[in-house]
Amino acid sequence: MKNKRLRLFMRTVILCIIVIAVGYTIFQVVKSKEAVKEGDSAPNFELKNLQGHEVELKDLRGKGVMLNFWGSWCKPCEQEMPFIEKAYKNKPANVEIYGVNIGDSNLVAQKFMERVGATFPTLLDHDKDISKAYALTETPTTFFIDKNGKVIKMTPTMTSAEEVSHYLNMIAP
Repeated sequence: MKNKRLRLFMRTVILCIIVIAVGYTIFQVVKSKEAVKEGDSAPNFELKNLQGHEVELKDLRGKGVMLNFWGSWCKPCEQEMPFIEKAYKNKPANVEIYGVNIGDSNLVAQKFMERVGATFPTLLDHDKDISKAYALTETPTTFFIDKNGKVIKMTPTMTSAEEVSHYLNMIAP
């Protein structure tokens, strides 16, 4: 009887140690996944656009890049689209603007862009891998990346075309 209790106690202790070790490991992984912030290098990615062509961020080095993460379900995203579109039509040379759709199908993303009258290129993050790599905490979020791939500005919802243009001028080479 005494040996039985001792074995049960030892098994319980070992199980607790394993649970604590696994919990600590998970905590460290989650904790190390910090959001991309100003001054960081923008994580590289490769995504397809609405036409099915691959776009890789590193191929855009030498240009300023604006990445606007959005979803069709996001009202603030819809409200800022006209500002981005106006800035897109008047953007500086050597600056690229991309919308990055989070999780919608090609058809839903295309119909949304048509409905809001946006013509700037849209990339499709179907599996949300890129939004996870950037560790987004809210939508919309926009990253302004300089010619060297460094995040110069990160901002949530934008309130005017002038604001968008101001940030585009900051990243223009």
